[in-house]
Amino acid sequence: MRPSANTAAARSAGRGMPKPKSARKSSMLHKTKERATVRKVRSTGTASAPIPAPPVPSQSKQAAVIALLRRPEGATVTEIVAATGWQPHTVRGLFSGTLKMKLGLTLSSAQEQRGRVYRIIGTSGAGGAAEHSGGLRLSAADAGSDG
Repeated sequence: MRPSANTAAARSAGRGMPKPKSARKSSMLHKTKERATVRKVRSTGTASAPIPAPPVPSQSKQAAVIALLRRPEGATVTEIVAATGWQPHTVRGLFSGTLKMKLGLTLSSAQEQRGRVYRIIGTSGAGGAAEHSGGLRLSAADAGSDG
């Protein structure tokens, strides 16, 4: 197969063909040295005012969910979705992964008039996955119901 005239012209003009690796490395090395020089020049300049820290949100979404679950009336997944803007599967993932396994909290679940209601019962401290590796903990009222 013969190369076309366009390909031969592009080669002779130096276009269309990648540079050899040795040429690429040297040009990259040159750019890196330039950047290092620029950084040195910038860092030796006069001291400027300290950069202010970004404003801290008043309450994280995780803390808001925990507050909802600690209320005596608890919270449904739908209520938590409305409060956080999360998807329902994200809320259930928070229950299982963060609240139970990482924070060691115990959740109770009950089927009520407004739907399935979740509550944090007690505070078990800094327990982790080894202490709480099972499913949701049922309260005494839940154990007797078929819901």
